[in-house]
Amino acid sequence: MKRNNRKKRQCENQVRIEFTDKPITAWGGVAGLISGYLHKILFREWVESSIPIEETSNNSKGIYEKVLALFLTVLVGGRRFSHLSWWGHGVEVIYAGFGVKWLPAASSTLTRFWSKIDRQALSEIIGERCRSFASQILRWEGITKDNLNLDSSVITRYGEQEGAKKGYNPAKKGRPSHHPLIAFLGKGYVVNLWNRPGNTHSANNCCNFFAQTVLSLGSSFCINRVLCDSGFYDIDFIKHVEKDYTYIIAVRIIEVLQYKSIHDVVLNKIADGLEAGEFYFQHKDKKWDKPRRYILIRQTVSRRPKATGKQLRLFEEYSGYRYSLMITNDETASPEEVWREYRPRANDENTIKNLKEGYGLAAFNFNNFWATESFMMLNAMVFHNLVHYLNRNILNKNTPKEQLKTLRSKWLIIPAQLGKGAGVTILRISVRNPKVRLRLQEFLDQISNISHSLNCIAVEIA
Repeated sequence: MKRNNRKKRQCENQVRIEFTDKPITAWGGVAGLISGYLHKILFREWVESSIPIEETSNNSKGIYEKVLALFLTVLVGGRRFSHLSWWGHGVEVIYAGFGVKWLPAASSTLTRFWSKIDRQALSEIIGERCRSFASQILRWEGITKDNLNLDSSVITRYGEQEGAKKGYNPAKKGRPSHHPLIAFLGKGYVVNLWNRPGNTHSANNCCNFFAQTVLSLGSSFCINRVLCDSGFYDIDFIKHVEKDYTYIIAVRIIEVLQYKSIHDVVLNKIADGLEAGEFYFQHKDKKWDKPRRYILIRQTVSRRPKATGKQLRLFEEYSGYRYSLMITNDETASPEEVWREYRPRANDENTIKNLKEGYGLAAFNFNNFWATESFMMLNAMVFHNLVHYLNRNILNKNTPKEQLKTLRSKWLIIPAQLGKGAGVTILRISVRNPKVRLRLQEFLDQISNISHSLNCIAVEIA
């Protein structure tokens, strides 16, 4: 008798599984928020006029749909082209939301499309359009003055892609990699990106990269300071920048500078466990035509356990301290002010981490170097900047800005069903929490009131 009761209870507690043909998606936030956002700013028109890929086949379905499919794959957290299937269930909802009749279902459609960018000229056109795109978004926000931050990164490759060479790779020593240069603004927007082979020196071609970045920002934009990581500690670059701009560049504390830091610097306490000083130094290389100002920061590890910087290996007695060194041409600011001005540049590492982990910057690549660079530029300067603008002005306007992984879990992964009412297509988003409903409605209202749109520039195919 007890066994029969147990079986009866088990049957009562089980959920019967059935299947439905109704158009339902797990990505209701994408179909609702992102689709309205792209439609409002005329993103389709920008893509169709800016991507210099000529489709000659009679069976071609359109450029916008392929770019949109890649953007959707990035938004849902895809790490390779085959992950476009992640948003494929209930794709009718995506069709209706974004106003398209077709989207790629096979990864080969995307790889064949992007592989058509097989030469530098096409990559340069895409780069020009992406930089113009970034400048337009800055104008939307009215950003006319900011710090320009330059950084380099290492992207490990696991195949035999063009440009994947063995070079500096601290995370995966001996692995082939690419070594891109990236330009940010202090407010988090990416304004330029160049991909480079992995065996390229950090400072290689950085003068041209900086000049192009300044040109793309336009004469009406004012660069407050140029902040760079230690990869830009190069005398040719320093001379190029100091003609017109104030700079602060991190410096690797090589042996000669370690001696200088210990013996020739008077440190003044500015906080508990934090000291700052300065000195002037000129390398023996003939290019170093004059002494330049260096700022030294020393932090006591016991007082500041999370202190950044390096230990001086030549002096074991100073192992309880961490040192940071910067070079600058700012002669008026105190050492503390220079350090505090440079500190926010550390947020660039968070932006790079977001690009790699949230947007898959290091994951998507092609055998052709120029196709890889084109995707990286589109990903960083278009996809990232689009979401960053939405993040800053709507989703988290007066709160700390969240990375894409967090935005995805909060606002993009929401079940939704496509239906009709009174002859009108309706997207029914499944949200029971009244506070979340209210916020989503506020987001939708603010998106519908965006007054900006993208200027579409026709592209001549060479």
